[in-house]
Parts: sequence; C-alpha cells; structure tokens
Amino acid sequence: MPPRRLCVSPSPPPRRLHGTPSPPPPSLPKKPKCHAGAHLARTLECVRMLLDKLLQHDDGWVFAKPVDPLSLGLRDYYSDISDPMDLGTVSRRLEGGRYTNLHSFARDVRLTFRNAMAYNDKGDDVYESAAELSAIFESGWTSIQQVLPSPPSIMERRMRLKDELPRLSMELQRKAVVVMKDIGACLQEVNGKVEVDFDKADEATLDKLEWLVVLGSMKQVQDPAYKCML
Repeated sequence: MPPRRLCVSPSPPPRRLHGTPSPPPPSLPKKPKCHAGAHLARTLECVRMLLDKLLQHDDGWVFAKPVDPLSLGLRDYYSDISDPMDLGTVSRRLEGGRYTNLHSFARDVRLTFRNAMAYNDKGDDVYESAAELSAIFESGWTSIQQVLPSPPSIMERRMRLKDELPRLSMELQRKAVVVMKDIGACLQEVNGKVEVDFDKADEATLDKLEWLVVLGSMKQVQDPAYKCML
C-alpha cells in the first residue's frame, strides 16, 4: 500500500483593509537568538570527551575492539551474546554521523558493558572493569541527558519508518529487508513486495533502519535525479 500523501493548499494572502492604518504595535525587546547548531556542537563535544574518558581509562583497551572469540578461545561467545558491541565501533559510528540521536549512542555504550558483565562472572577482571567504566559513563551521561530532547517512543519510530522506508531506493529497500529477515520479521513476499512485521523491530533494529533512511536522504542531496519507489 503506497504511503498516504497529504495535499496542503497554500494559505490565502492576508486581506488588506483600507482606511486609516492602525498604529504600529509597541516595540518589544528582542529575544536572544537560539543558536541550535552551537548547542548541538557543544553537546557532541561533551559526548566525545566522555567516550574518550572511557577509552583512555586504564582498562579501556579491553573494550576498544570487538571481541575476537576465535583468538580468545571463547567458543560459546556468540551463543551467549547475540548483539556484540565495543567502544571502538561506538566511536566510529559517532564520528561517521551514524547515530540519528544521542540516545542511540548511549544504548550502544551500555550494550558494550552489559555484554561484558553478562558473559563474565562477577569478580572476574573483565566484569569488574565493565562495572567500573559503566559507572563512569552513567555519571557523565546524567548531565548530558538533561539537555537532550526526550527520545521518540519505539511505537513512534516504527510508525515513522513504515512511512519512510517505501520511499527509499530499491537498493536501500533490499537492505532493509535483510535487516528485517535477520530478526525473523519478514512474513511473506507477494509480487516482489515483502510484508514485514514492524512490531518485532527492537531498538537496535530501528537504529539500523533509520540509518538507511539517513543514507537515502544523503543520496537525494548528492544526486538530484535520485528516484524513490513510492
């Protein structure tokens, strides 16, 4: 079913009244301009400083790269950890503009330490290091979170993606299907169209789908002749 289009009619021009012009309204003090870009830049700088603090910690190297189960002999790692994450990946995503909002950044940092504490027993060096760095992150994140807008709910994100994904190129739509197949959310395919169950999309999956939407927007800006399937 194609996305609904809203037709917006232009507002009629304001009517001009003939006669004696009304006196001008009293002058009001000008409001200071809100420099949203500067505010965002400062927030991003605080986020980068917090991430650097974690990576530069004495134990930060433990979480700076993806876990290599083969070299470490962790045969059951992927059986216990379904969604691996590390601070190096978080850093690359942050610098590459991968996060559509900074709450997604925080989720990945928390996922890094949660995985380490889930796989290792309490008292183990890795567990204790993860617990310590997690506390450092939460302490620093509290002040950053206070200046961020509230994140959209999962339901709001799902509804927005239902409207945005069909507008993407066929290439990006195929990638979206792969993402949904990975979580078993593809129901059936009829006449080349795949029916998906968005209710199965968790926050990590929504992050991946929203990144595809960002890529589509970037493509449109770079190529005016870019065509979307509606």
